[in-house]
Amino acid sequence: MNNYDKDPVLGQKVAQYLARLGIDNPIKAPMDSGLVTQSITDLIKGLGIIPDDDSIQKTPERVARFFVNELFYGLDYNNFPKITFNHNQYGYQDPVISKNISFKSTCEHHLVTISGEAFVAYIPKDNVIGLSKINRVVNFFARRPQVQERATLQIFHALAYILQTEDIALLIKASHHCITMRGVNDQNVENITYKFGGRFNETDMKQEFRSLLGI
Repeated sequence: MNNYDKDPVLGQKVAQYLARLGIDNPIKAPMDSGLVTQSITDLIKGLGIIPDDDSIQKTPERVARFFVNELFYGLDYNNFPKITFNHNQYGYQDPVISKNISFKSTCEHHLVTISGEAFVAYIPKDNVIGLSKINRVVNFFARRPQVQERATLQIFHALAYILQTEDIALLIKASHHCITMRGVNDQNVENITYKFGGRFNETDMKQEFRSLLGI
């Protein structure tokens, strides 16, 4: 379970904003734990496994709870994290950078793991966000069947909406198990996506961001 403060109202506003931009996931209905349970049962049968075996008979319920409450909780905007702010009374105007934000996601093409790190920077205006909330936003959009390019845009624009600024830089490095476990079976490939906005589109700011990340 995800024991953190949630803000469904903000979640719905972010969902509507991303939908207007055309970058939300194709979410049509709320998650249905009962339907997920039945689907896992059908999958087990389809694989030729005896569903009543002592070791596996509770698997459909376990997997459904895991999917709904942990692996894919980011499909439900009622789970969007509550964001705390501090007034920027000291007038800080340089980048705030969060490095090495680890996350786990799931490739929507093969339903296998994506694991990686996000690097986020923003220049505050009136408010400074609680630093842990950046991690929460990254992980919220990771916890759904996902593609890295879409996740990059979602995280960037959600933060821009919340912080009311385009002065944001985001870079994601990830390993996709659909590459490492199947197909080309390449264990070393690292996939990088990024999005720069506002002042981070200036050449010197881009270079500074990459330098601070050691890239």
